[in-house]
Amino acid sequence: MATTAGGTAMACGCTDGAEDGRPLRADAERNRLRIVAAAKELFAERGLEVSLDDVAAAAGVGVGTVYRRFANRDELIAGVFAQHLRDVSSQVSEALDAPDPWTGVVHLMTWFGSVFAEDRGLGAIMMRVDHSHPDIEPLKKQLVAGVESVFDRAVTAGAVRPGVVNTDFFGISMMLSEIARNTEATVPGLWRRYLEIMLEGIRADADRGPLHTPPMTDDQVYEIQQALGKRP
Repeated sequence: MATTAGGTAMACGCTDGAEDGRPLRADAERNRLRIVAAAKELFAERGLEVSLDDVAAAAGVGVGTVYRRFANRDELIAGVFAQHLRDVSSQVSEALDAPDPWTGVVHLMTWFGSVFAEDRGLGAIMMRVDHSHPDIEPLKKQLVAGVESVFDRAVTAGAVRPGVVNTDFFGISMMLSEIARNTEATVPGLWRRYLEIMLEGIRADADRGPLHTPPMTDDQVYEIQQALGKRP
């Protein structure tokens, strides 16, 4: 018996079929998705140090089921991040399917902003996870290629101003992440205002319309500054 993170022993050699390259059974896949969803929520609420026992309870599955899928906490963190990358890839596909290339760019960036606002644990996971993990590295390569296609398509169509390249998406995403992380608790949805500003900044021949999200008040700025000052 081997002891894993969370304090529970697990029997060696237990698999659901995925470890040897075979697809998971339908019930095993449902359990995996429940486990990943529960872990994602707990990580967002309590940080990354929750035990696998806690995840099992939140997912409504037996502890052994969790340990059969994820040998330890780091494996579970990798599993949550891999699922996030799959979700992003799905959104990239939707962006590429949009008839208008600019609409595809707006769709993808808006989705990213909403994720950063809703999932407070994602930033910590991105810092903790091993990006060379065999379940993550190929997904990241596929994702990068997809994002490049979304931007290249918009550039070719003349929808994005000259000089803007696909790697700028990474910088814009980082800015959105920080805005959402620092303001969401005080001014929910404020990130949308700054997304509008960023989009107007990269759009070619943009028609500068009004911003739809109102700015912060002086009191809100003060409240956010106070909260930032109290962070460890």
